Amino acid sequence: MEILEKNKKPYFILAPMVGNSELAWRTLARRYGANICYTEMVHCEAFLRSKRNPVKNNWYCTNKEDRPLVIQICGNKPDVMLEACKILQTECDAIDINFGCPQEIARKGKYGSWLQDDWELVRSIVSTLSSNLDVPLFCKIRVFESIEKTVEYAKMIESAGCKLIAVHGRTREQKGVNSGLASWEHIKKVKENLSIPVVANGNILYFCDLQACLDYTGCDGVMVAETHLYNPLIFCEIEKSSIEVYKEYLDICRNVPNSFEYKNIKSHSFKILNTLLKNNSTLMVSLNKCNTLEEFYNFIAEVEQMDLDKNNFKMLPYIRDRKHNNKEDLK
Repeated sequence: MEILEKNKKPYFILAPMVGNSELAWRTLARRYGANICYTEMVHCEAFLRSKRNPVKNNWYCTNKEDRPLVIQICGNKPDVMLEACKILQTECDAIDINFGCPQEIARKGKYGSWLQDDWELVRSIVSTLSSNLDVPLFCKIRVFESIEKTVEYAKMIESAGCKLIAVHGRTREQKGVNSGLASWEHIKKVKENLSIPVVANGNILYFCDLQACLDYTGCDGVMVAETHLYNPLIFCEIEKSSIEVYKEYLDICRNVPNSFEYKNIKSHSFKILNTLLKNNSTLMVSLNKCNTLEEFYNFIAEVEQMDLDKNNFKMLPYIRDRKHNNKEDLK
């Protein structure tokens, strides 16, 4: 596959994130070590219903520098998903099926991890798309409680035509405050039993965790989601202040056409500047009032004029109420 052959292992992958994986953010991620980027999820039925020109929507708006690119899709009707993907495949290097979303909206819409109860439907979706698209088909899954069941599920997806599988090492029930640790042991066993590339997802907080994950699981790459939002430099050993990186992101938004929506900037602002904001409620209120690119620039200019301790400008991971991973915890 060209998308994988052009990249040396390990693959450092920016995960698909709703409202956060827009072109501007992908551009920033590529500058700092991400060698494959995913778009945010595209709902196939909604995509086909839309009267707007689909490739102009910034969920999957792209440019020639935005490669390799994987468009993630969701749905539960193989024929509808194929119709959408035949349009989308012209804008990317691979299509990824979301079999991992654990949220309530996915349960109601019967997609994401809520399809893992219907293996025949999953098999049909993967088989239909993989045999009829011009680009390779990837899949992103969550694990079951049982390692054995997880491995069998992954093997079934591989046999149906999947060319790369990303494994989030948490179960469908592990989300929000109940997310806990991801199981690298589950991911390791999937890697040991599949012949296609396997990508690990979960428990990455610091740069050193990338190699620790690769060493433990033997995977071909690592996918990072939430941590990347708080530290876009997670894939490289470069130290910059949050102010520097934030201004670089704003510059990308200004200079790259159709690369963002203002809701994207606001979302990213609160995460990149998290360390600064959690120590200054006044700044948080000021930032929340920003609604234009000029206002975001003015906000950061005002911050630079303040006499603040440099520790306010560190990009630190957001850690939920759970302890950090170690090998014994992951077994």
